[in-house]
Amino acid sequence: MTLALHLTRAVLTRILMVAAALAGLAIALDLVESAAVVLQRDDGGLIRYLGLRTPLILNAVLPVALILGPVLAFLSLSGRSELTVLRASGATTYRFLLLLAPLGLVLGLCLHTLSDRIAPVLEGRLLTWLDPQPADQAGGFWARTSASVIHAGASSPRGDLISRIEVYELDAQGRLAARVNAATARFIDGRWRLEGAVRHVPGGTGSTRIDGEVWETPLRPANVRALSTPSRAVAGRVAERILTGAWAGNRAAEFYRVRVYRGYAALLAPLVMFLLAAPAAFGTRRGGGLGKRAALAVVLGFGFLLFDGMLTALGETGNLPPLLAAFGATAMFAAIGGYVLIALEE
Repeated sequence: MTLALHLTRAVLTRILMVAAALAGLAIALDLVESAAVVLQRDDGGLIRYLGLRTPLILNAVLPVALILGPVLAFLSLSGRSELTVLRASGATTYRFLLLLAPLGLVLGLCLHTLSDRIAPVLEGRLLTWLDPQPADQAGGFWARTSASVIHAGASSPRGDLISRIEVYELDAQGRLAARVNAATARFIDGRWRLEGAVRHVPGGTGSTRIDGEVWETPLRPANVRALSTPSRAVAGRVAERILTGAWAGNRAAEFYRVRVYRGYAALLAPLVMFLLAAPAAFGTRRGGGLGKRAALAVVLGFGFLLFDGMLTALGETGNLPPLLAAFGATAMFAAIGGYVLIALEE
């Protein structure tokens, strides 16, 4: 327990230091570009901007901190010969990494929460706040459900009112069955009511007015708010609801499958990064080799981030199976890290 606490404290301290330094630098550079616009706002100003922007910056710099932090910690322990003394007592590098596993799982949960729960929500709020639009133009979106394609010209901030609606109803084969145009749709008592609506069936003799009828759709106000937010990130739980048909989406199914799997892959990322940082634990100040092994660990860590991003992008565009896109880099670099560790340990 003493050894586990010592290693955990050493690694966690340096991860937090690197994350704080990188986040502070990123915020400072970001404010240089956006301070003039932010300070002119009278609905929160700088404080609101930092509250929305800081978690997004932390989401970007935390993976880098998870690479550099363990490397710096292992370098420090090796430089003071602490790891040499521990190995002399019979402990192996495998045991060091095993003792760090609880920390890796906790950090994985934090990374998952930040990237899969917090960042998608705050990104949309920040973009909407920085680029407000007139009420009659704000909140437009495209969406697809299992039975229709929907286009809305605008929507209310609460998501309970949609304006200038076009609904393209599809049959079981995905062909156009009918088109509905409506001036507005209001969410009242758990259902949507159409106003100023007409329905036209291709090949029919004319249009049928359907004012006041109930619009059967999986859309809900929360779904409308999510669709009308100019954010690329999608939370994993939202992607799951879209895939099951409970919500409407506006991207391909492959994108949402990758987002679901990416949420689980984030839980494993710190463990892989600890494994890739292990080469920095070998070598001594007198014996040399610290710098080369630390450089190898950093290269492996950034290589993991690079390949992970590439595979994710390929998966989101449908060019790779979702499981391979989400977990491919994790599996590949876990194998590489394990091979390097075994080679150095022997």
